[in-house]
Amino acid sequence: MDAEQLREYATPPRRRRRYRVGYADEVETDNLFTVLMGSVVEPRREFIEKHSLEVRNLDI
Repeated sequence: MDAEQLREYATPPRRRRRYRVGYADEVETDNLFTVLMGSVVEPRREFIEKHSLEVRNLDI
């Protein structure tokens, strides 16, 4: 994505929000991070499909 595209699609700084997200169980947190940010696609796809109906706010 070039700079112009990034500028067009990025959320303006005044509208950005930061939230602390976490789990009490460190092992579960590490596993979830690995699924969502790892290089293997299939577990991420399965997670998204399994939890897709639970989404309340989606910014796309």
